[in-house]
Amino acid sequence: MNLAASVAGRFVPEGEGEVRTIFHRSYYVVFADGRYACIGDPSAGRGPLNALVDDFRVPVVSAPVVLSVASRWTPPALPPNPLIDIGALEYAARDRVPREGFGGLIVGAHNSLSSHAQPALEALERWLIGNALDDEAQMLIGLGPGLTPSGDDYLGGLLIALNALERRPQARALWRWLEPRLKRTSAISAAHVAAAAEGEGHEALHACLEALASRSADWTQTLDRVANVGHVSGWDALAGIAAVAKLS
Repeated sequence: MNLAASVAGRFVPEGEGEVRTIFHRSYYVVFADGRYACIGDPSAGRGPLNALVDDFRVPVVSAPVVLSVASRWTPPALPPNPLIDIGALEYAARDRVPREGFGGLIVGAHNSLSSHAQPALEALERWLIGNALDDEAQMLIGLGPGLTPSGDDYLGGLLIALNALERRPQARALWRWLEPRLKRTSAISAAHVAAAAEGEGHEALHACLEALASRSADWTQTLDRVANVGHVSGWDALAGIAAVAKLS
C-alpha cells in the first residue's frame, strides 16, 4: 500500500514499513530502522510522529506500506520570557478533567492511579525545584493502561514544557535519566517520549502552552482539543505541562 501524507511531523520516516497497531482513525507503522509513525486521518491532528493522510483507510495488521511526505509540521515557539497564567487553566479545567489518568492533578484532584504514583510525582516536584532526582520517579515509566500509559504521557508533558519554558538544561537532564529506563514501557510510547525530549508533542498540547502565555485564551476550545488526544493521553500530558507551568 502506497501512502502519501499531506503533512507529517519531523520524526516521521519515509519509505517502507509494516502496520503494527490499529485504531479507528489511525494506526502505527514500524520502519526497518525501528522508528514509528502514526498514520491517521486529518482529525487525528498534527504531531511529531503523526502522518496525516487525506484518503485514510484502515489496513490489516502486518500489511506493508510505503510512505511519502509532502510537507512537515513543527510546533510554534513561545515568545521569550512568557508570562504564564496557570490560574486560567485551573479554572477552565475544574469541571472537565477526566476521572481516569493524571488529568485531575491539574486541579489538585486525585484518584487511585495518582495516589499510587504519589511518591514518584513528589520526587519529580522536588527535582523541578532543584533537588536530585530520586529513584522513586521511575515508577511513572510505563504506569497505567493503554498504548501510551499515563505515566509516560505525564513525563512527556514535563519534557515539552521544560523545553518550551526556557528550562532546556533540565529537559536534557531528565532525558538523560529517562532514556536508559524506557525499556520499562512499549516501543511506541518510548518514541513519543523521545519526541517530547526534543520539545515536540501533539499540536493540542502546544496550543495549551500558547494559551498559558496569553491573557485572552479560549480555554474551552483549547481543552476540547486536548480531550480529543487519545483516551486520556492529552490530559495526562497536560498535567505534566501544568506541573512545570506552576513553577514558571
